[in-house]
Amino acid sequence: MEAAQIEEKHIEINTQDGKMPTFLSYPAQEDPSPAVIFYMDVFGPREELREMCRRLSSNGYATFLPNLFYRGGSPEADALMGNKERALELNLSTKNHMVIQDNKAIIDFCAKDPRIDASRIGTIGTCMGGRHAMLAAAEYPNNVKAFASIHGGRLFLEQEDSPHNWISKLKAEGYFGWAYNDAEKNPQELEIYRNRFANHESPCVIELFEAARHGYFFPEREHYNEEAAEKGWAYILDMFKRRLW
Repeated sequence: MEAAQIEEKHIEINTQDGKMPTFLSYPAQEDPSPAVIFYMDVFGPREELREMCRRLSSNGYATFLPNLFYRGGSPEADALMGNKERALELNLSTKNHMVIQDNKAIIDFCAKDPRIDASRIGTIGTCMGGRHAMLAAAEYPNNVKAFASIHGGRLFLEQEDSPHNWISKLKAEGYFGWAYNDAEKNPQELEIYRNRFANHESPCVIELFEAARHGYFFPEREHYNEEAAEKGWAYILDMFKRRLW
């Protein structure tokens, strides 16, 4: 597919809990585009993630980067990187059911925009966003056709709404990029996901990168691993092309 010319803007999406600041980039074309929702990590929206959204849009997708911490005042990424305790606090206070509600608001926004096809949505998330990408696919199977979780965080919890308990609801194709040190810290989590998907009808690839550490997808972070990141990008773009077009 030839790289699309893109446009971008900052918008606010109305949710049950207020206005959610969102970066939106999309192909400069009149025909309806599939959509991708990009879920941030604990340090929030920043130029590094907006560049990833532009990469998706250049491949034909209207791409949303919502600030999931809007309930906590939408702090700037620089502030969160300088205060990791605050970032973790916001991560823990942004409950799964809240983001599921936010997903509905984004889908409703897509349905009202003639340039976006709300029935063809992909999701991708990094770190804390990895679980939200999967949960969106589980909750909205008529809209979300593919998801990608990149070095996802809190994918297994000792509570009822743990993301692994939603696997049975999935109809979308999935991809997990797993960092070796994440698997090393919690080998049970990786094996649970492998076993659950082995017995689930929806296709899913779980790729363990033994040379990669948590954060390998971020070009501006110390643990960036270009080989692992680009291998993940290649699979994700191919999956979105197969499932969303």
